[in-house]
Amino acid sequence: MIEDFDLYGIECARRYCSPETERRLRELIAGRYSGIHRFGSGDFHYMTRLFCDNIPDPFDLLLFDHHPDMQSPAFEGVMSCGGWVRDLLETNPRLNHVTIVGIAPELLVETEGFPGRVTVYPEDATVTPPAPSELPLYVSVDKDVFCSCVARTNWDQGSLDLPTFARIAEMFTAGRRILGVDICGELPLSEGGTAEDAAASRNADENIAGVFEDRLI
Repeated sequence: MIEDFDLYGIECARRYCSPETERRLRELIAGRYSGIHRFGSGDFHYMTRLFCDNIPDPFDLLLFDHHPDMQSPAFEGVMSCGGWVRDLLETNPRLNHVTIVGIAPELLVETEGFPGRVTVYPEDATVTPPAPSELPLYVSVDKDVFCSCVARTNWDQGSLDLPTFARIAEMFTAGRRILGVDICGELPLSEGGTAEDAAASRNADENIAGVFEDRLI
């Protein structure tokens, strides 16, 4: 079952998250990371960092996203949807490794600076099986990694389809414990989304969740 978090009405939460709002969100999900979570637009993708900060033991992160979300901070001390992966790498000592699948090739430069800790498969690159690992895995999916025929989002999109996603996800999660999964990337009504877009997005969510829901610890 997918758990929804409605963040649209929270002040100072879209794209950039103020320190006060961050404290509120951390209180909202205190101690939680397991299960399948959905939190709307990719503007809130920094929620993954908050869930991961609740994981008590060493873990790896598998991220499907058309953007690496590793931008340097525009405002010190302010968490953003565009820089949360960098923040997580710099501040969470339990995060061992990040694998990112599907980013736009021109954004590869943003992933530099973490030798041995970040593996990136740009859009349309050949994805190879990872080295065996006993560490558990947290999975995050931004639907902007998919082609618009799967789901429309409010960011530029990649070309992944659902069968290829399922194959890659299985490749990286086979034999590993999955701690939790989150999903974002819907197109809000306030930004031109339609009822048809919402239905397609929910269908994509169900397909994504179906890959993992029987394997969560």
